[in-house]
Amino acid sequence: MFAQGDKSRSELVRDGDSNLTPAAITDTGCERDLNEDRYAVIESESGVAWIVCDGMGGVTGGELAAQLAIDSMRRDLTTKGGRSSDIAVSDALTEANRIIVLRRQNQAFSSMGTTAVMALFQGAEVALSHVGDSRAYLVRAGVIQQLTVDHTYVQSLVDQGEIDLQEALAHPDAHILTRCIGSQPGLDLDVLKFWVWPSADDEARDYLLLVTDGLYSMVADEEIADLVSQHDPQSACAKMVDLANERGGYDNITAVIIAIGGQLRSEPPPGFAPFQFGAGGAGEGEVSLSLMRWIAVAMMLTIFLVGIVGAVVLLAFNEL
Repeated sequence: MFAQGDKSRSELVRDGDSNLTPAAITDTGCERDLNEDRYAVIESESGVAWIVCDGMGGVTGGELAAQLAIDSMRRDLTTKGGRSSDIAVSDALTEANRIIVLRRQNQAFSSMGTTAVMALFQGAEVALSHVGDSRAYLVRAGVIQQLTVDHTYVQSLVDQGEIDLQEALAHPDAHILTRCIGSQPGLDLDVLKFWVWPSADDEARDYLLLVTDGLYSMVADEEIADLVSQHDPQSACAKMVDLANERGGYDNITAVIIAIGGQLRSEPPPGFAPFQFGAGGAGEGEVSLSLMRWIAVAMMLTIFLVGIVGAVVLLAFNEL
């Protein structure tokens, strides 16, 4: 399932309890003519992946880069069979990088690239990774936590203690990325793993957010937390975009809100059993492919042996 933004916003919602229904929205903003953001929901044997990309690279390069990344990740997830959540996320992002690096060999698209933030849900397990400055947040009981660390020049200044987080948002070089999909053949990836723990009726339930810099550069983290906590995901998405646009909407704006239905923690719950894809951890598609190869080899050996036996019999007959 895929939706893309145009001059008027594009939204995705699903049927069911509005407080638990995930929602996504993308908007061109007030200053841009094109929306170079993309989001997607991809279902595969490896789980359900939510992806947000923010393209860059000229008049058409940014749109193309973000779309290529989404398409290549969809193809990787849906054609390679089931894999562990962290491997599936890593493979999908690596494939997106490979495709865009190849396309950059065309001089017209030599500067194109895209950020990406991706969360893959595989039962109670959640794998999360990102490249660039699109972010993942966790909201619980009105408190927000940034799960990803931007791959940007100003973030390196923050890490070195030269500036603080507030200064980073207003820094003139805030747009400079130190890592993006398509910038180089080798892609350095960090994959975080979380597990969903059931929550009691009196416990807060978590929301996972995937957003582009067009949102968080205009709407403070605390404001995002308040909106997510006080409204259902669809309404919260719309209100966040409206607020970003009221303050100038200088960039494309994309937000995804996923209601967890429990709490995300960094260790598996008691009794957790990883999903089994077949012998040796391979997916069913991989097992079937392997079996077909062995059958083909066996058939070739059989034909070869029959040929040898026939030749021997014929030779013996001629000698008689």
